[in-house]
Amino acid sequence: MNSSFEILISKLSARHQKSLKWFMDNKGVKIKGWPEPLSKDELLLTMAKGIYKPKDLDHALSIRLSLNGPYDDQLTELEDGKFTLKYYQENLTVHKRDLEYTNIAMNKCINDVVPVGVFIQRKAKPNPIYEVMGPAIIKKWEKGFYALNGFDNSGEF
Repeated sequence: MNSSFEILISKLSARHQKSLKWFMDNKGVKIKGWPEPLSKDELLLTMAKGIYKPKDLDHALSIRLSLNGPYDDQLTELEDGKFTLKYYQENLTVHKRDLEYTNIAMNKCINDVVPVGVFIQRKAKPNPIYEVMGPAIIKKWEKGFYALNGFDNSGEF
């Protein structure tokens, strides 16, 4: 039987599915330094922004929480690999936020029920460590925050 995660990603392109499956397969893994791309053209996240939207996808692929970032993101780890996350939108300026392509891609994830991968920085530079929290569903946007629910270890949320 297919998990909720597998059902939700089944409608996506093969490239998008491959990237999101990586987040499920590597859930809980801690990575020293910066995560390697899946291939030359398949990044999992970007240093430039917290929200990563590949140019060939309509949806955001991943989000990254940084230590000492400017936003008040709130991660709560639950049982069996589940988590909740309040993740602040990109851009603090209210009149600019709706123009950010990353926020537009996050909203498309909400509307189309497409998961995003979640990374969290556990240790700061010079030797950063990132943890793969796994894929999550963005349930809603409210007062500047995206509310996410992470899948459990078996792909249910």
